[in-house]
Amino acid sequence: MVSHDAKPTQHTAFRLAEKHFKNRALKDKYPSLRKYQDKLIDLSRPDQQEDDPLWKAGWWSPWNDYDGSNSSWKAWVFGKGKGKERDLGERPILSTSEMTEIQLSDGKAGWIVAPGCILIPNFLPIDKQLDLLHASIAEYTQPPSPLSVSTHYTVPPNLFQLYSEHPDHVVQPKHLTLGSKQVGGPENAPRPRKTVETEPASVIGYDEIIARNKTWAGDAPSDKVKERTVAQLMAEMRWANLGWVYQWSTKSYDFSSDKPIPFPPDLADICKQVVRSVRWSEIFLKEPDSRSCGWESWAEDYEPDTGIVNFYQIGDTLMGHVDRSELDPARPLVSLSLGHSAILLLGSASRHDPPRPIVLRSGDCLIMSAAGRQAYHGVPRILEGTLPAHFEPADEDNMDLKAAKRFIATARVNINARQVFPPGFKRPPIVDSTCSTCI
Repeated sequence: MVSHDAKPTQHTAFRLAEKHFKNRALKDKYPSLRKYQDKLIDLSRPDQQEDDPLWKAGWWSPWNDYDGSNSSWKAWVFGKGKGKERDLGERPILSTSEMTEIQLSDGKAGWIVAPGCILIPNFLPIDKQLDLLHASIAEYTQPPSPLSVSTHYTVPPNLFQLYSEHPDHVVQPKHLTLGSKQVGGPENAPRPRKTVETEPASVIGYDEIIARNKTWAGDAPSDKVKERTVAQLMAEMRWANLGWVYQWSTKSYDFSSDKPIPFPPDLADICKQVVRSVRWSEIFLKEPDSRSCGWESWAEDYEPDTGIVNFYQIGDTLMGHVDRSELDPARPLVSLSLGHSAILLLGSASRHDPPRPIVLRSGDCLIMSAAGRQAYHGVPRILEGTLPAHFEPADEDNMDLKAAKRFIATARVNINARQVFPPGFKRPPIVDSTCSTCI
């Protein structure tokens, strides 16, 4: 007889949590939220469970919960709920006892959910969410900002307009439009990103980053990808890069140009506004280990100059990682969520420490700073069925908004912004080693 008791494992606590929420083995059941109920954070859920998309989608259904006994395992897998309407269960009260509520200067409430990490529920009002959704897929995807699909496809500069008006327009892969010498083989085919432990940029320094990137000439297009319609390409797009260009292959920023691609001013204003609204002294004066992180000046000199817009489709995940590529490792990272809800696992500087699952809903803002920037974090699950009602199509929507809502119907968008250089950092002149007249 097969035993289903817990067995010894070589996985870290963070990896075990990832595997739990990523599990799709049973089509009619979601990963149990109650298993992590004591640690689960969900600060922006509606007061009434009947108004909660997460509850209505069945995420709190008792059918998701297995009690661990061998005698009930087969009944749970094969019998529970067959031919019946799903029992949605009761949404439990979640404890906030291990978190600290803080008042922001703009009147909003924030919560310290981990050292240096502040979650601001419902930060973005509905109209701002819709504006940011449109900007994310219509403006932030325009040249010269690189896209995840830019390596392998000749992406039209009016990608969103085509998606809105001509979604069946065909986009050719680069191997059909470029010479064969510029195209790579199977090793260059698109593949999932893997977590790689990299040295912090703040440790190796600017000069070493420049030296390591001198020989990097960019990823070669694959000759294996096929033509796509604009609608298909949009569904395959996973990120857009804002400001300083991040090189996924080298895990560092490209400093070969004098200036970064201009960072969207409206987005910068949102990020600076939320950083200014936090009374940082209330946070760090109580944490002696974080007193030297430079928080005293953030309200005045925080200036986001790079960012990634992540486009998740239902079924996508983001492996646990630590962002180490900024030269100032403590400055705030501002993260904004749009569309479907997601589970964020927020851990510590060690994968062996159990992470806290956080439900990030549309409109939430998470700030990671100081020690929080060294915490492992990842997104193991986009929560199916949790799209807020204001993203549903409406008769009064114009063509662009209809297209944006069509995109988000199966997606989640996360915008995260950071500051690469500490204030006052002076970049040395860039020397072109191929120039015979350079001194």
